[in-house]
Amino acid sequence: MESAESVERSDAVASQRPLSGPAFRLISSQLVDWYRRPDQFDTFNRYLADKGLTVASRFLVVCSLVLVTVIMFLTRFSPQGPTTPHARTANAVIIVITVMMAVALSTRRNLSRSWSYAFVLYSEVGIAAAMLLYSNPLAALAHAVMFSVIGGYIAFFHNARIQSLHMLWVFVVVIGIVTRISVVENYSDVPVLIALTVLVGAAIYVIPFACQFIFSILGTDALNSQLDPLTGLLNRRGLADEVRLLLERSYANSALVVVAAVDIDRFKTINDEYGHTVGDAVIEKVGSRLVECAGPAALIARIGGDEFIIVDSGDQRSVDRLEQELQRSTVTAPDHSEVALSVGIAKVAGPFESPDDALIAYPTLLRRADRAMYAAKARGGHSVVLLTETD
Repeated sequence: MESAESVERSDAVASQRPLSGPAFRLISSQLVDWYRRPDQFDTFNRYLADKGLTVASRFLVVCSLVLVTVIMFLTRFSPQGPTTPHARTANAVIIVITVMMAVALSTRRNLSRSWSYAFVLYSEVGIAAAMLLYSNPLAALAHAVMFSVIGGYIAFFHNARIQSLHMLWVFVVVIGIVTRISVVENYSDVPVLIALTVLVGAAIYVIPFACQFIFSILGTDALNSQLDPLTGLLNRRGLADEVRLLLERSYANSALVVVAAVDIDRFKTINDEYGHTVGDAVIEKVGSRLVECAGPAALIARIGGDEFIIVDSGDQRSVDRLEQELQRSTVTAPDHSEVALSVGIAKVAGPFESPDDALIAYPTLLRRADRAMYAAKARGGHSVVLLTETD
């Protein structure tokens, strides 16, 4: 009888054969995982910023837009391109808007996710409209490869669901052009039409899909480097990146920026009496409780053994709610005694004059919250100390 180890080894070997059942199951599970992954716009932008590649990546996208603009401009001088007055006017409008998009990408300091969505939507509609303006549908089909540019952009900056919608849209557009060629134009060279369609389809589908799939799988390591493995919350590095983005987006708002420093009361005693396994379970439960206490947009991080940080932006009502929720927070379980929290909260009101001013204010706010937390511990624990802006 085979041992469990030998069976596992056989499955591992079988999974390496492309047409084996385990290989199909592995690929299927990876595809499902890929499809469910969240939008990677913020994650990828942070990665580019950390590597100093933001300017280079912007330059590549702008160059792609310039290339598309040049192609559309050259078709104006071809009998295969837009020939009617209306078609030429529409072609000119698309060229102008595309140039404006390139200028915006070149000059804007920060690009939000919503702006990126708008860029993707315009690109999908603009490329399809440009193709419909060709007088020769075969030329339009050949130039459908321009869709690969936006597919590549989605692959790196967004998620699989948007890529799937992109592929569906491209399929509809390409099928419409092929139908026009074969039915309306009564094109008789079927082998050439099929070969051109397959070639264009490979450029549009295979390359962006491969980039999206591989990048999203490999990107898990980059994402995990910003998460605490025990709680799934942000770690110190992840918090620093997310805070920077939060403050850059909201520095001009008059909302309050709130920082809460949270520490588990008598955590060393719990570890000593119940063991580290129970201690880890307590940390996980506290992390989950903090997620319940904070708002949906709050940043929550575990920055040390039993130390947590909450950062949020909101009004006074949200600050009061956070204080009340944290004041009532305890963690209980049959395998350990009741666990309470000491919390220090500091806040500052916006707006700031610039994102840099907001980023400079954050470390001071963090130190004040930490000082307030130690004041809560000095009271005996299980309390919340809120510092006003004058404290």
